[in-house]
Amino acid sequence: MSDSMHRKSIRTEKETLRKAIIKGIDTLDPEIKRKASEAISNKLIKLVRDHSTVLCYYPLQSEPDILPTIQHWLKSNFRVCLPKVEGDHIESYEVSKTENLIRSSMGILEPGTSNNKISPTEIDFILVPGIGFTHDGKRLGRGGGFYDKFLDNPLSQTLKIGVAFNLQVLATMRTETHDMSVDLLITE
Repeated sequence: MSDSMHRKSIRTEKETLRKAIIKGIDTLDPEIKRKASEAISNKLIKLVRDHSTVLCYYPLQSEPDILPTIQHWLKSNFRVCLPKVEGDHIESYEVSKTENLIRSSMGILEPGTSNNKISPTEIDFILVPGIGFTHDGKRLGRGGGFYDKFLDNPLSQTLKIGVAFNLQVLATMRTETHDMSVDLLITE
C-alpha cells in the first residue's frame, strides 16, 4: 500500500471512530453523564497539586463537564488558563472567572485577548479533551489538529492529561505522525 493510501486509510478509520464515539456520547443518559463528570472532576482535583498553572478546556456538550473543577481551582488561587484558537493554532490565556468568555466562530467559549497570554513553558498541567483515547495515551481529536500542534511544543515538565468518559476509551487506534499523545488518561 502506498504511503498516501495508508494515510487515507487511517483518516477514514479515524472519521468512522469519531462518528461512532460521538453517537455513543449523545445516547448517554444525562444522569450517568453528570455522575461520570463529577467523578472525573474529583479525580482531577486530587491529582493537580497546589499553586499550579493549569490549561483547562471549556467543556462542549459531548465532553466531561469539568466546570466544577475549574471553579474549584479558581477559588483555590490556582493559575487557570483556557485555550483560544488564533489562526491555525491554540494560545493559552489566564482567566479569573468563566462568566466573561466569548463564543468563537467554532461555538467554543474562549477568553478574550485582553486576558494575559501564558507561555506554554509556564503550564504545569494541560487537560486535553478528545473524541477518543487509548490506555497508552493515543488521542483522537475532532480533526482540526489544534491540540496536536499545541502539544507538539517541547513541554517536558508539563503533564498532559486526557479527559474522557469510559466509553471514549479504545483498545487500539492507528495514528499519524502528527498525532500527539497524552501522558495520563482520566475517566470516571
